[in-house]
Amino acid sequence: MVVDVLKLINESRMTYGLRHQDYQRYREYSTNRVRRLRQILKLAQANSKSTNARKALPETFHDARYLHLFVYESERAWAFAMELKHASTNSIDTRPQHHLIKRLKRASQYAEQLHQHCQQQSVDDRTLLDAKAYASSMKGYLLFEQQQWKEALDLFIQSRMIYARFAQIAHAEQEALCYAAMDELDPTIRFCAYRLQLDQDVEKLVDQHPLDKSVQDQLDALSVESSQKNSPVQWREKTVTIKYPGLAETIQEAQQSNSWTEAEKLVKKAVKEDKEATAKVTSSKSAKATEALQYVFTFVEYHVFGSQIKHHLSTISNQSLKPQQRIQLYDNILKNITYFWDLPLVREDMALDGEMNVLDLYYKGCRCVHVAAAYNEMKKTLESLALYQKAQSYVVQAKQALAQIHQFADDALLKVTDQDLSELEQSIQAGTWKSRAAWYLEHGEDEQELAEQLNAVDLDQALLIDQLDHYPSHISPQRLVDLPPKFQPVACKPFYFDLAANFVKYPEEAIADRAGKSSQSTGGFWGIFGGRK
Repeated sequence: MVVDVLKLINESRMTYGLRHQDYQRYREYSTNRVRRLRQILKLAQANSKSTNARKALPETFHDARYLHLFVYESERAWAFAMELKHASTNSIDTRPQHHLIKRLKRASQYAEQLHQHCQQQSVDDRTLLDAKAYASSMKGYLLFEQQQWKEALDLFIQSRMIYARFAQIAHAEQEALCYAAMDELDPTIRFCAYRLQLDQDVEKLVDQHPLDKSVQDQLDALSVESSQKNSPVQWREKTVTIKYPGLAETIQEAQQSNSWTEAEKLVKKAVKEDKEATAKVTSSKSAKATEALQYVFTFVEYHVFGSQIKHHLSTISNQSLKPQQRIQLYDNILKNITYFWDLPLVREDMALDGEMNVLDLYYKGCRCVHVAAAYNEMKKTLESLALYQKAQSYVVQAKQALAQIHQFADDALLKVTDQDLSELEQSIQAGTWKSRAAWYLEHGEDEQELAEQLNAVDLDQALLIDQLDHYPSHISPQRLVDLPPKFQPVACKPFYFDLAANFVKYPEEAIADRAGKSSQSTGGFWGIFGGRK
């Protein structure tokens, strides 16, 4: 019988009120859930003032809903206590505190009964430890409100240590829940340590408080059982433990058979579930757990794309393929490299990013060589030579990128060496010479066309800047521009007009002279205000 107590209470709390700190709604939900479980399990009885005794549970049972009954009873009492605590925050009345402690005591009792029934029934070790951690946390909350700091600290640390060990062996969703529970316990642990005048570093406090021997033995047995199912993945000098159930075995089978289809499906499912779990529960360690799973996802996708590229390369070596088919295969190779480049953590790894850059440049150069050869067969020499030149630029860039990373990793599926780049460069030179020779063989025998080209050679001394609308057949550095330039007349206003303008009489002045009016202003008193004419 298996009961995931932590998942059960987290889903109930987040769904029915506690996402918005609505403890009343959650208490009502827990009450209705308890009533419904009693009806289903045939433990309900008629309301009667004559009897208050509840029906006893069977001595042995295999239905997990009997254990759910104690979980929701404890959650109902705990929610009532938290509701009273929030209501009495600014109150000086002591009665809410008294009722709060009574509710927490009831919650602790039901949680302890849950742990006792798990010990008596046939449940797995993880369920037993989960119930133990839940009972310890509920008992710790009670002692915390009673200000028994030492006992509360011991119980909180015990619960936190159990959740910490669960997080190490659980898959994505359970790991997120465990880390969220640890984040919830850490503030109370630090406060208890503060009241006891201890070091408030939670990790140091946990190291100083050893677990009970029985609990430690159960955790060790659970860790050994989980380690047999989970195997580490070592890739690019980094080791990550695979916690998702079944994924480790699938990856091992894929490495042996070189078939990564099932592993890819399973790891994509794991990434999707981790994304959903992170959206539901966020903890301080969520980013670290997600990064580990993304690392495994990148590892699987690297082998998937690497296997596809190897298959394409083996197909390209087939001599019966048409040029168009080879070019299409190189397009697929470049697409696979681009897809892998966009995966998580690839660009953050400088060495892996450099390897992908070298592969991308190398296969782009190979593609240009094959396209140039196809153009050469189609008698398109200019296009062929341009593509060979582009391929040569890719080779130069690939050499520079390879010099930066020095060499590929030992576990790399695809590698490019200096010898590969040299062979590609030789094929580029051979293709270039072949294209040029083919062009000269094709055009060199036409004597009439050659004579016309010789006649079109322009050997005059005209400068290039003076005939930009023509394309001369022969250009020398001495015929580009005339330096210094020759003097040329420029149209401008004559200097004479500037001097003669001072002696020109305009019509307005001539009219004033004929009228007998003096142009000089009068002096004296009226001259101050402009004078009188």
